Amino acid sequence: MPRVNRSSLINPDDITIVHAVAKTSRNLFLLGEEFSTNTDHSHRKDWVFSIMEFQCSLMAVDVLDFAVMSNHIHFVLRSRPDVVKQWDNEEVARRWLTLCPRSKKRRLVDGKMVYVPCPPKPARIAALAADIEQIKKIRQQLSSISWWIRLLCQKVAQKANFEDDLSMGHFFKGRFHSVVIHDEFHLLGCSAYVDLNAIKAAMAETIDGYDYTSASMRLEKIRLRQQFAASAKSQLSDSGAPTEAMQPQVPLTDKGPENTGHKASSEKINRRQLRDFLSPVKIEKLSGDPQMHVGGFRCSDKGFLDMTDEQYIEFLEWCIKNKILNRQNEIPKQAPVCLQGRGINLDDLVSQVRDFDKIYRYEAGVKRITASRASGTDQGTSEHSR
Repeated sequence: MPRVNRSSLINPDDITIVHAVAKTSRNLFLLGEEFSTNTDHSHRKDWVFSIMEFQCSLMAVDVLDFAVMSNHIHFVLRSRPDVVKQWDNEEVARRWLTLCPRSKKRRLVDGKMVYVPCPPKPARIAALAADIEQIKKIRQQLSSISWWIRLLCQKVAQKANFEDDLSMGHFFKGRFHSVVIHDEFHLLGCSAYVDLNAIKAAMAETIDGYDYTSASMRLEKIRLRQQFAASAKSQLSDSGAPTEAMQPQVPLTDKGPENTGHKASSEKINRRQLRDFLSPVKIEKLSGDPQMHVGGFRCSDKGFLDMTDEQYIEFLEWCIKNKILNRQNEIPKQAPVCLQGRGINLDDLVSQVRDFDKIYRYEAGVKRITASRASGTDQGTSEHSR
């Protein structure tokens, strides 16, 4: 059966949510530890993280979930053509020239000559902004999921080849696989499937046992908020009057708290939380506002599920506690508190968390054009599309 053309499933003018998987060539562990050759490329996962962070600050694509594994990467992405429409031509030109710089300067790093991108000059930005036809094309590319993954994979491959003494060859295997998600029920199953990928692969036993998932980032963010809230409460009880420094919030800076009380790698993880490129979980269904992000870390502040970050983490921990990833285990009759009263078929949801990639080939859920254009997700269906 011939594969479906991706352009027939994704309209560039519509908000679209896609689960995408990029696999390394021959399924080699090019992003982790390769026991057969006694080599460890785990540091390349940080490359992926840095590139995601960079692209999210410039492109109109929301990162809902991700998991960077040793031989593949999972993404749940949402295109935002509605956000691109809010940018003027100069803003589009500036973002594109920063994302894909036209000039670089040579620099010697560790005995090797590297090329560092130069920031775009005002004259070049103005010249590109005046090219109406080119700007129209760039607007589509800035909100294109295909372009987002293409640029990330290209940059990772270039850095890996450079690290391996300019070796030639494919780093990723062919084009990425994608499944378009049409409703919130399937989006919840897909998100949990992605965030629990490391648990399923026996690389960790807890959410925070593996650093390179969106769930780990969200959990650390929740803990930081709780610590700030506890600190503020303690100071308030001592002084009797609140101050601005006591507010229970996480500051958006490059430096995190000096002591979080967690494992040694928390310093690196805290930096990630404070430069949060992930979309929040909670969605405001009645809001037609694109909710553009003003901090410069991500495209927008629009959520994607009808639950809070804490409720979503509660669902993931329920999955781990009940070992539902093991197909031989029975599905609990009692749903977690965060899902009770929602009319969700627990058996269908668990089957998605276990085998989302095997159940759906191109699309998941039933497409509802009006709802998808309004909020990026549809609500309330649990029918399967294969």
